[in-house]
Amino acid sequence: MMAINSLHICADLSYNVKTLLFKQEDASQVHCMSLERSREASRTNVASVATLVALILISTTSYFPTVSVASGNLSPTQVTPIQKFNLTEWSVPTVGGGPLGIGVDPVGNIWATENSTSKIARFDPTDNNFTEWNIPTPSSQPRKVFVEQVSVSGPNEMHVFFTEYASNKIARFDPSSNNFTEWQLAAGSNPVGIYVDENTDIWFTESGRDIIGRLAPSTNNLTEWILPGATTVPGSPALKPWGIFVQVVTKPISGSNRFVWFTESLNNKIGRLEANSNRLTLWDLNSLGLGSYQPADMTFGLVDTFPSAIFANLGSNRISILANDTGGGSLYRESLIPTNFAGPAGVTFDSSRSAIWFAENNAWTIANLNTTSFFVGQLFVPVYCTIAPATGSPSCASPATRTFTIADATETPGVSGTSQIQNPTLTSTIGIYQGPLNGFTEYRLPNVTSRPTSLSLDSRGNIWFTENNVNRIGRLSTPYTFQVSASPNTRNVTQGQNATFRVQTAWISGNPLPVQLTLLNAPSNIGAQFNPQTANPPFTSTLTIVTTNSTPTGTFLMSIQASSGGQNQFSTITLNVQAPQPPPPPPQAPFNYTITVTSTGTVTIAQGQSASFDIAVSLTSGTSQSVNLTAAGLPIDADYSFTAARGLPTFTSTLQVQTDLNTPPGSYSITISGLSTGGELHHPAQEPLLVITEVPRDFTLTAPVTEVILVQGSQTDTTLTVTSIEVFNSNVEFAGAFEPSAPGLMVTFSPSSVIPQPNGGTEHATMEIVAQMNTAGTYLLTITATSGNPSRTHQIMLSVRVSPCLIVTATFGTELAPEVQFLRDFRDQQITNTFAGSNFMDIFNAWYYSFSPAVAQYEYSHATVRTIAKMALYPLIGVLQLASSTYTMVAFQPELAALAAGLVAGSLIGLVYLALPMFSILWLNRNKIDARTKGRVARWITATLAALIAGFIISEIFALSVVMMFVSGGLVLTALGAGSILPALGIVEYFRKKA
Repeated sequence: MMAINSLHICADLSYNVKTLLFKQEDASQVHCMSLERSREASRTNVASVATLVALILISTTSYFPTVSVASGNLSPTQVTPIQKFNLTEWSVPTVGGGPLGIGVDPVGNIWATENSTSKIARFDPTDNNFTEWNIPTPSSQPRKVFVEQVSVSGPNEMHVFFTEYASNKIARFDPSSNNFTEWQLAAGSNPVGIYVDENTDIWFTESGRDIIGRLAPSTNNLTEWILPGATTVPGSPALKPWGIFVQVVTKPISGSNRFVWFTESLNNKIGRLEANSNRLTLWDLNSLGLGSYQPADMTFGLVDTFPSAIFANLGSNRISILANDTGGGSLYRESLIPTNFAGPAGVTFDSSRSAIWFAENNAWTIANLNTTSFFVGQLFVPVYCTIAPATGSPSCASPATRTFTIADATETPGVSGTSQIQNPTLTSTIGIYQGPLNGFTEYRLPNVTSRPTSLSLDSRGNIWFTENNVNRIGRLSTPYTFQVSASPNTRNVTQGQNATFRVQTAWISGNPLPVQLTLLNAPSNIGAQFNPQTANPPFTSTLTIVTTNSTPTGTFLMSIQASSGGQNQFSTITLNVQAPQPPPPPPQAPFNYTITVTSTGTVTIAQGQSASFDIAVSLTSGTSQSVNLTAAGLPIDADYSFTAARGLPTFTSTLQVQTDLNTPPGSYSITISGLSTGGELHHPAQEPLLVITEVPRDFTLTAPVTEVILVQGSQTDTTLTVTSIEVFNSNVEFAGAFEPSAPGLMVTFSPSSVIPQPNGGTEHATMEIVAQMNTAGTYLLTITATSGNPSRTHQIMLSVRVSPCLIVTATFGTELAPEVQFLRDFRDQQITNTFAGSNFMDIFNAWYYSFSPAVAQYEYSHATVRTIAKMALYPLIGVLQLASSTYTMVAFQPELAALAAGLVAGSLIGLVYLALPMFSILWLNRNKIDARTKGRVARWITATLAALIAGFIISEIFALSVVMMFVSGGLVLTALGAGSILPALGIVEYFRKKA
């Protein structure tokens, strides 16, 4: 699954500090300061902001110690920005909709939340079609939006997630079924930021309760981390967490973890929560000494090879970059926006341009910051603490804690959407307003009340944004360019005849628009027609020039003009108009003549070149008569002419043959005929031979891999590259086939076809290989790229391996089975979230995966064994469900809950699986067992448990990971032994007494 992040700032985070810190008003009522009011309110606002910031700095003491900051300011070098962008704006169909959050799905559709009218909208740029759905909860005020691809089978196979600020809900919309699902949060939560990780866990900020939340949609499990210094009055935040981004981090021993980045707008801090260990890292911006930063929207990107958090600061008018902490501090860099009080809002990272794009809400401007020039930074040392349970040092202060609940989910199926075509409201070109200045380049929008709020990038590099005040969405796209060329560029024609030219129009960049062709500087008395005359590039048109007997003779230089989008491109052609030869004088008998080819009889040329044959027409007897020369046997798309097509013998002439790139290759015997005015028809004794060789039209197909290894139920992507050879410029389509064929294997291409530019041009496509759970073995994948003729192939050896987990293999052969999902949730959301549980899983995994792959392979090959294994595992699943329930009952203290769950699971597994074999062994040795045996065993088990529990407590206090591995494993094994041997001893004693 592909997750596409679209993190954007909400309209009520204006530059007005008082509103930001103390008001929780509807985004439709609280907007950034408009240009018309700025002059009148500037002095009042500056004074109020300065006073308020001073009061905050005097009255607020930081929870954290002062950070160490190295000296040095940023001095980005100047770069050459894009000089012009094409601007297109569309009005949202619902009047007063107030578009706010925005995101782009993988097929190019634009998704937006309508904050004022509580709707979700989809816009298709290919046909200007808006579709709007009413959110089931009225007046919900949707904020940020996140689009996640769930299938590659169609454009609607995706989920759209968003936050409902006013109704305190997290929502999901399924376009394929028009179903809404809403999860209710506590009153006053006011969720804003949202991010969905690759496990489909939904992460969000509760701005009204100072909480970071995680929701598992498959189980409705809700986990909430209350941040240090959080409010005690829901709806009146002290920290106001806003933007959020989830970074997946994988370590060799601990495995996969989630680093959850977020901003605290009121508290002037950047936070990072490690989901597995509850470790919290905070960077205090107050320590920089520049006043209130008010960090709001954020994203994540690779800046100067460093994975970095990127955030916009409303209070300090800055864009900041914070590299991932490496243990001794973080590299922090910031840059001041050139426009004062710009109100930086939505922010996103453009990896193709190495730039940070953001919206200047107060300045009606879209801007970017070039990151290639960041070389000087500051060392920013954060502080750390651990949210409950406190397994590290120091522990976070009250009220920091973590809670587990079940969220109430409501599904509303089949909500009908309303579609409407909305033609662009404005189409124009905008240039640089300011910059490059300190790395910034600003592009100002024409509407001073537009208030750009959120923005996102599509796959073509277009910048999409919402304009909350004017109810529009907009797009900045790279300038549209195209080219036109004619082939051949010179034609010869006799008065009264026609000449044709092939006109090719190529698309270079931007969003294509219709191109109209026109012929300029044509001589009088000719007709010109293009077929077609207008189309979207790239396309090929045929220009036919029709001459008349009154068309003037001579050489005429003309231009083909291609007009599109306010641009004109030209290609020059030459037309040579010749007069027909005058009629010959009356023949005089006797008259005869001969025709001879005096040059080389065979000429070899390549397509598009010309050839010539020298001819002599000689008088052999009688009075000379005019002889008219013609030629036949030439291939199509080849023109010919004689330097002297008619004359009185004796005379010489040259047959000139002009081919083009589409002339068919081969050998052609040219029949030259001479017809005198008296009717004498003659041919040369030897016909000239024209050999035309083909100009190579070929391409190459390459891929970076020839061997791929997958595990059942996984997928991989690779890039295919098509490179043209010589003049090749045709459509190349992709297809893939597996040998042997298997229904569980799929291969798809995006895009499915490409057209490379000639002379070494390259195009790329992404190939995705999917191996379903019922597939295993070795297959040969043949990728075929076809363009009529030629066709090129590339082969990849694919090895699909059985899932290494024997439980997955035994239970229905899929990781999506309910039993497997339960075991995964029990492990990931309960056990591994504790210090004891995560260390136990380390040693358990080392033991379990030492034999599980071999067992899984054997089960996969034997259906009967799989059935037996599945039946044998159902009691284990029941035991672990009881252990999970035990954990839930003691969840207020997760470390104690993990201990209790381990003891319950170990004892019940021993009872279910080992008690009967143990009874059999003891019964065979019953004569050696007396009444005191059971007491001695019970005391030994009790002493062992006491020692292990003491070790457990010491490991918890001093965070001894290695000790905890063996202590937790010993506790489970001791419980397993107690669960098997004590009941067996009791049963043996009972039957001995009966006997």
